[in-house]
Amino acid sequence: MLAGHYAASFAGKRAEPRVPLWVLFLAAQLVDILWAVFVLVGVERASLDFSLPSNALVAEYMPYTHSLLGTAVIATIAALVVWRWLGSWRGALVVGLVVTSHWFLDLPMHRPDLTLTGAGPKLGWQLWNYPLLAHGFELGVLMLSWLLLPDRRRGWAVILLLVLVVVQLYAILAPPPPTVTQMVLSLLVVYLAIVGLAAWLEPR
Repeated sequence: MLAGHYAASFAGKRAEPRVPLWVLFLAAQLVDILWAVFVLVGVERASLDFSLPSNALVAEYMPYTHSLLGTAVIATIAALVVWRWLGSWRGALVVGLVVTSHWFLDLPMHRPDLTLTGAGPKLGWQLWNYPLLAHGFELGVLMLSWLLLPDRRRGWAVILLLVLVVVQLYAILAPPPPTVTQMVLSLLVVYLAIVGLAAWLEPR
């Protein structure tokens, strides 16, 4: 899942408008940002299989970022940082829930590569094997959540939605990067660019 993760950010903004949207965008992809870093340094592993439909990624080993336990730990740390920064338990709770949503939004999409604790049975409902369903689900979740955004009719909110849709369409239509390293680096650039765009566009 790519753009669909930002659905949790829009819902979080509705729940707690005082949290900047760029923080919620960062929270939505924090698990994948850490995953990309961990893959680059060899802590977690992934490979590409170009025969697979929809998404060539084979997530071989990612117990720290994509176990439910690992995601919960990341969410707790993020929530504590936001609490110290904003002094708001409500804002901290919303950010923690947005981070946690990453695992649950991945569950219907991924092939079995998610775990509860880092070991044991691998979970995933494999919508990636059905490209039309996978991308339809992702764009549908994104669009529906955008309707929750209080300022959705303002120009900056429309621009953010259009950028996310374009990013998702590019992921659908463009050929995948030839190596895992190029894939994770490109994802890091996209994630951070979207955070930066939200910080630049959203009114202070």
